[in-house]
Amino acid sequence: MICRYCQQIHAIDRVHPLRKATRDTEGNYPRCDWHWRYVCNTCGRPRHFNGMAWCERARKFICISCAKSHRLVHQAFWKWKTHYAIRCEACDEYHPTLDFLESQGRHPWQLHKDMLKKRTGMSQEPALPKESSIFVPKKKAEISEKTTAEAWNALAEKWVERYSEHGDLNREHIIDPTMLHIMGPVKNLSVLDAGCGGGYFSRLLTKKGARVVGVDISQRLIEIAKQKENEERLGIKYYVCSLCNLAMLQDEMFDIVVSNLVLMDVTDLDEAMIELHRVLKREGKLVFSIMHPCFSSPPIHGWLREPRDSQREEDWLHWKVDRYFERGMETWWLYDWPAVFSFHRPLSDYMKALFARGFIITSFEEPVPSKKAVREHHRELSDSERVPWFLVLGATKQ
Repeated sequence: MICRYCQQIHAIDRVHPLRKATRDTEGNYPRCDWHWRYVCNTCGRPRHFNGMAWCERARKFICISCAKSHRLVHQAFWKWKTHYAIRCEACDEYHPTLDFLESQGRHPWQLHKDMLKKRTGMSQEPALPKESSIFVPKKKAEISEKTTAEAWNALAEKWVERYSEHGDLNREHIIDPTMLHIMGPVKNLSVLDAGCGGGYFSRLLTKKGARVVGVDISQRLIEIAKQKENEERLGIKYYVCSLCNLAMLQDEMFDIVVSNLVLMDVTDLDEAMIELHRVLKREGKLVFSIMHPCFSSPPIHGWLREPRDSQREEDWLHWKVDRYFERGMETWWLYDWPAVFSFHRPLSDYMKALFARGFIITSFEEPVPSKKAVREHHRELSDSERVPWFLVLGATKQ
């Protein structure tokens, strides 16, 4: 069996050898050692060779996720039009990824015979790992709020480490600009941040002049939010509680209720909507974002890639969606982090929950990043121009 990559390259460059496939031989994209996954010397995780660079000065591999930054280089080689250049922490220079290096004869295995002999840097995985999520149909999906809270407590530290003062890239460049636009001016208004997590959005709103209360089901996330409050006194009050039970908050207490990527994680959407409606003033605004139910949360979803671990956008063929009407719970995790839970509900469930409380929908947005943001964060945000991952709704209490 010949490596699929070698076959494709050989069809363009007859000098390129046809190497034997040694990895993922039972999959649809068998690969040789050269075209397999390499282990990053920073995070220790394997990555497709087109998402891994080599620093000759530091003699280390750097993956696209650990890099200080990266950029997309438009330079055709073999069958591809582009490659990534990854900024190295050791020397502060940008290094091309291994696919381009090989085409130029500068792959570390081409430069160092001892590395080639030992297969230095190559992951020892025989095949690609399994997908990192499990979907359970609603009739079998029994989970308590206590379990949900414990899951987020376990993940809290790693979760907030991903955030800047503006949250992650999706929040900063896609979701939050739309949320803030729908909210309008918040100066001197009372705002409930429902599912505040570590409190980054609460802090952003407070700095815009709002009086903010943040609530979250995770005690550890609230502890982190309070620690931030101690470091920078903004006057935000935080409480540990479920959105399905906001008993410590009075009726018609807030001008605005915001909930940022939370409602798809609550166990009982209707109960949560009742409580959010209760604490909102008449004519007050409810503004919330969720993972888009039509695309990002059905039981079967994801990019069809060839191969499926490729970092190259050209290899991301299309986004698959199936069994959309099947309600249920998804258990998901990042890398080896603790698992957390989310619920897929058709879009109609969210609409019905709003209508049942008497809300009037005033805004319905499928936000996309700006062209500038995509240029600056191409790998993380470019697919958001192809598929709407998020949905932002605004509603008024009548």
